[in-house]
Amino acid sequence: MKKFLSFVLLLLILGGCDKNKIDKKYYEDTIPPVLQLQSGYSKVIIYENDEIDIFGGLMAIDNLEGNITDKIAVDKGDFDNSVVGEYQLVFYVSDLANNVSNFIYKTIIVRRRFEIIAKYPIFNGIIENEISPETEGCFKGAYYLKVLSAQDYWFGIEAEVTLPMYDINRYEDDYQSNLPADPNYKNMDTPSLYLGGEAQYQTDDGLALMPVILGNKTISKGSLAYRPFWRYTSNKDIDEGPYDLENERRYSVGCTQEGAVKNCYAHWHYLDTEFYYLPGDRVRMIVVVVETGKLQLQIEVLEKSTLEYSVNLRKEHNWKDPENFISPVFSSPGYGFDTKTKFKRVNAIDQLGNEKQDVIPTTTEIFEAVWHNTYLYRKIAGTVYRVPMNQARAAVMECPNSSYIDASNIDEFGGQVVKLNNN
Repeated sequence: MKKFLSFVLLLLILGGCDKNKIDKKYYEDTIPPVLQLQSGYSKVIIYENDEIDIFGGLMAIDNLEGNITDKIAVDKGDFDNSVVGEYQLVFYVSDLANNVSNFIYKTIIVRRRFEIIAKYPIFNGIIENEISPETEGCFKGAYYLKVLSAQDYWFGIEAEVTLPMYDINRYEDDYQSNLPADPNYKNMDTPSLYLGGEAQYQTDDGLALMPVILGNKTISKGSLAYRPFWRYTSNKDIDEGPYDLENERRYSVGCTQEGAVKNCYAHWHYLDTEFYYLPGDRVRMIVVVVETGKLQLQIEVLEKSTLEYSVNLRKEHNWKDPENFISPVFSSPGYGFDTKTKFKRVNAIDQLGNEKQDVIPTTTEIFEAVWHNTYLYRKIAGTVYRVPMNQARAAVMECPNSSYIDASNIDEFGGQVVKLNNN
């Protein structure tokens, strides 16, 4: 940095100015101009090949010349908007008397641009030495159906699902029982549909019913829309932290320490209503390894709901039409393209504050969730395929027992209709 500053000063001295052509007051001036940066511009996040005004938020004022913003100079270093990385740019300005301003530094982060994964070809042949799936013990504190693969050479899972209607009947306080969900009271039962996996550590990623922004610009106490979440355990590269909208961090990650690892739960900001998904929406959910030890959740919108309930919710609260969602890449040590991993899809009624306890009796119901298909990702003879997670590749768990689950048989493409606690 010292070399850079010396270089700038040398240029100014050598370049100089012709004092015969300017007012005496300018070349006798000894007061440097002031360079300012608006709040929110010190760190900028862009994606590969995005155009950016690197001078955004800057202003330069001189005591004699006034606004000289158009004279601001920059040392870009090795900044390249086509290369993922973090860059520091240095800005400065000089007046006619060659007084140099203060220096201002900007950080520009270039992130990798991801797109929804195109559908791989389907493989219906025999996989040599394929491993058979096995069930596990039930996890206490939730009503759920889990469809689990074997721990084999899979590196992702995808499934198309039409999101189910719900009837939430357990709240922290009194509630309006005639509503499918009451936004004015905190619900203690939470419907969720998600995918996930287990290699060295576990992950659960998908959609859960969460609070929303209402038409009157207040935040609901109760949950109304399915919104993205991703939960992961890891011992490194923890992306923990709150929202930072000024710097385009539109998600938060909260973690708890559990032995040598952290258990992290992340979700997207509630203001982005295009990521509110409602009963009747048909989406394609994907959880996939994007690089060794890194996963990503993707949600592709296939059909917007025509259910009167969902249409009215979007209209009443002025929510945007649903759009595709791609999560940040998150840490999942042990996951890779050539390591053995098991994946799952889950329908659940999670009970707030009741983890590892016997389920609390409830009349909450989740109606038909239609899984149209489920596929596992695998490379076979050098080609990546979608392998149907059919009955032969699926261990089915109904928890706490089958009396709370109403599900069809899994079809040849991994499709299934699931209802929870259907009374």
